[in-house]
Amino acid sequence: MIRLFKVSGHSLFPLFQDGERIFCVKIFNFTKFKTSNIVVFEKEPHGLMIKQIKAIDEKGYFVQGTDAFSIDSRDFGPIKRESIKYKVLFKF
Repeated sequence: MIRLFKVSGHSLFPLFQDGERIFCVKIFNFTKFKTSNIVVFEKEPHGLMIKQIKAIDEKGYFVQGTDAFSIDSRDFGPIKRESIKYKVLFKF
């Protein structure tokens, strides 16, 4: 399943700018991840977030924005695979 999103905020600037549209693919059990992948995930109380995978280990996925003030795994720790909803393919 394919989904389009509109980026809101500056947490991944300059990779993605506020207002840009991104083309994403839904995550399935067979989906592989590697560091540098950009993912959309669910994180309460923030809702859907977009970040870059910086590290993967047995605790989960450490995700981080490129902006120094980004709310990410530096604040809330690694995320579980189940919370990742989409993998970003490209922007347009």
